[in-house]
Formats: sequence, structure tokens, C-alpha cells
Amino acid sequence: MTQTTPISSQIDALKALQESKQQIRKELKTSQANIKYKVQGIISPAKSSRQGKTRISQLVANGFAIYEGLRLGISIYTAFRSLFGSRRRRRY
Repeated sequence: MTQTTPISSQIDALKALQESKQQIRKELKTSQANIKYKVQGIISPAKSSRQGKTRISQLVANGFAIYEGLRLGISIYTAFRSLFGSRRRRRY
């Protein structure tokens, strides 16, 4: 019977650890690449369509959104002025 010496078994254990470490690093690289790809897909803006009707409808929707924003801002401004304007101050 041949018995393995403690030194050779330690070398085998170190080689096994190094191989498993390399395997884990390869798996990490592939998973990082997958995560990067998925995050880019989530965060990246939607692809613009080349169709004219869709582009026109997007422009109209953006125009309405801007108009509604301005209208809301003006109504808030007038409400603020009516509450805290110079006409409401009383002098004693």
C-alpha cells in the first residue's frame, strides 16, 4: 500500500482550491456580463420607431403634456398670488 504523504495531499488540496477558484471566477464573469446586459436593457430608453404615425402621436402627446404642465403652473401661480399677494395685506 502506498500512503500519500501529508505534503502531497496538501499540494493536491491547494490545486483543487485553485481550480475551484478559477471556475468560480469564470462563473462570476459570465454572471456579471448577464447582469450588465439585463440592466442595460432595463435602463436604456425605448427604441424610437421609424413609423411616421407613431412619431407624430408622440409629438402630440408631448405637446399636450407641456400644455398641461404650463396650465397647472399658471393656476398654482395665480392661486399663490391670490393668497399671498399685495392685495391681501392689511395695514393698521
